[in-house]
Amino acid sequence: MGLFELWDTRQAGFLSRLVTVCPRCVETLCGCQAEVPRCNGPQVTSRKQNLFVAIAALLLVAALITAVVWALMVEQNRTASPATTTRTDSSELRIYGGLPNATGYGHPVLVLTNSGYLVGYCEAHRNPAWVGFSISSITVGSTAKRPSKFLTDTRTANPVAHGDYTGTGYDRGHMAPNYAIGTRYGHEAQRETFLMSNITPQSPDLNRIWWRVLEEKEANDFAVRLERVWVVTGPVFAGEVKKLPSGVDIPTAFYRIILDEENGQPRVLAFIAPQTVTGHEPLAQFLTSVREVERQTGLDFYSELSKGVQDRMETVKAARVW
Repeated sequence: MGLFELWDTRQAGFLSRLVTVCPRCVETLCGCQAEVPRCNGPQVTSRKQNLFVAIAALLLVAALITAVVWALMVEQNRTASPATTTRTDSSELRIYGGLPNATGYGHPVLVLTNSGYLVGYCEAHRNPAWVGFSISSITVGSTAKRPSKFLTDTRTANPVAHGDYTGTGYDRGHMAPNYAIGTRYGHEAQRETFLMSNITPQSPDLNRIWWRVLEEKEANDFAVRLERVWVVTGPVFAGEVKKLPSGVDIPTAFYRIILDEENGQPRVLAFIAPQTVTGHEPLAQFLTSVREVERQTGLDFYSELSKGVQDRMETVKAARVW
């Protein structure tokens, strides 16, 4: 059945009013068999006037079709185009090879999800046990101004506050770095790196020199040159653990594992850096194996990978920094 055959006399009357012609003219145009009132006014019979009615009807139909197509295009663009200020899709947030397994860690670990990184938080140490994120070569802009104070994370049972570190001689050391997260995931994600659940006590020489150099290497070299790297990092507690006056445990060292895919196969750089660094040591001085990190922390990394892949990449210490 054609489009014009679906019109009833009321629709024909609407169109006749729209183009200011009588209903009989519309009847002639659409071929409708419905009975319409006899026109008491002048009869429009000329070819020119009939052509005018036909053009007006076609323009109306074209306008309706255009409106529908435009609406569909707008909806398609809205659903298909992701936001460019914050990158939160799961492929970027996932930790390569699965979350670290804490069965040998000795304390429960609470997983906290943030815009640009994940945290496995330990209430017993009041420190993160691990922090995981990935960074790519694609940036979304510059970083924002740092907040005046670090942020208490109320998701934790015994929250650590900014003042808990004040006057202790230790820096508030980021595990997920504010620069790399801010430039890849946006300003809100950067702000979340100042949550105290992402912070651990670091000596000034470690935090401000050696650790900063490694973070900059990740963001400005590895991620750019290799297109994407996955990082998991956190503190090491060995021997008798000391505490800040506020009760926050002080790590003896820090680990950092950086993973890249080369020809579809994972390879890693693993580091353990002690609190006692001068800050000027070369990065390669603290290279180690993933298995050594697992031995010192009690965590099991990349547990979702096959045993063969784990054995190949976890047992070997890298010969050099990439």
